[in-house]
Amino acid sequence: MIFAGGIPATFPYEGDFMNPETKDLLYKYITRNPNIHPEDAAQLWRYVGDLLCSSSGGIAQIGNYHGGGSPIMEAIAITTQYDIEARKQMVKKLAGIPKRPKNS
Repeated sequence: MIFAGGIPATFPYEGDFMNPETKDLLYKYITRNPNIHPEDAAQLWRYVGDLLCSSSGGIAQIGNYHGGGSPIMEAIAITTQYDIEARKQMVKKLAGIPKRPKNS
């Protein structure tokens, strides 16, 4: 399957983020943007894992990939016709990421 590896499939378990021995290291290695709280990043990866690595998610992604046309045309359509910020907020809500003040 196309989406069978990488971060979504190998992301640490939620319990690892609660373990005092591993929590700080995990936060250190998943932090890419200092303006994004590490728990928010972890929650997003859990959500992406559910979308891509579950049984139904994998089936849906194959259909999406083959039914969406060329990738470059999708990118053009997304960047010119969609309110990307609104979609980001929608994904955060669906993923269960709480609203936080900036730089927290």
